[in-house]
Amino acid sequence: MRHAGFAPIALAIVLAVDAAVVAAVLRRRRGAQALCPARPARRLLGIGRPIGFQRVPRRVLLATAAASAILATAGVLEGAALWIVALLILGPWVPAVYVEGAWKYEHYGVYALFVGIVVLQVGHMGEHTMQVSQLMVTHGTLARSHGVFGQLDFETVHFFWDSAIWLSLCFLLFRFARGNPWLWVAFAAASLHEVEHLYLYWLYQFHQSFYLHGGFEGIMGNGGVIGSPLARPYLHFAYNLIVVTPMVLALWDETRRLVASPSPPVQSAMVPA
Repeated sequence: MRHAGFAPIALAIVLAVDAAVVAAVLRRRRGAQALCPARPARRLLGIGRPIGFQRVPRRVLLATAAASAILATAGVLEGAALWIVALLILGPWVPAVYVEGAWKYEHYGVYALFVGIVVLQVGHMGEHTMQVSQLMVTHGTLARSHGVFGQLDFETVHFFWDSAIWLSLCFLLFRFARGNPWLWVAFAAASLHEVEHLYLYWLYQFHQSFYLHGGFEGIMGNGGVIGSPLARPYLHFAYNLIVVTPMVLALWDETRRLVASPSPPVQSAMVPA
């Protein structure tokens, strides 16, 4: 397989970046330990609040939910495409999410970015879940199974999205690696996924004929360089599952630490319903 030669190069690129990130994180950790000894665990004051809406009043959230439901219903009744219905559902939430995100960043800093990254990856996982569900309904017909936003189901989008998630996890490790093993698991899983997409993107850019005639299965897909029983859609569903699950658990653990801190920054700024 003459096209397989880039697979170990893709692996080497990802491992080189990962090694540099891990070395930098460990240096930062040693410096932090020298400057500030680890504090004893504190009693949890509660959990969940920093993840939910805090700045946007409840009445605004209810009005937004109602507008979203009305627009989605109208779209379905008009026979709109699935992606249009999805935009009608999500559109009304943009102002509320923007206001909430800006407020959270002001009060929580990088933690707010952590929440946003996880929310985006959960949404991405939802897209893969929809594609696999469509494959089941269409008896495996890939041409009719491209998720909700099928227009974005091509290699360039996949490469840049998954590369962004991988690099985001590299960044999050600098801030949250200490005492958060799930974040390390997510980082390792995203690195594995990145090797696959780096190889696929190289094929897509430089060997399109081979890509279109089976190369799109990549490294671990059925018939790929190494191969597995899973065809590409199911394989990448699995990849994303093993990335997003530890991301959610890592966010949960970080939220517990935030809530357990001696002076939660949110209590004086809560907006009444």
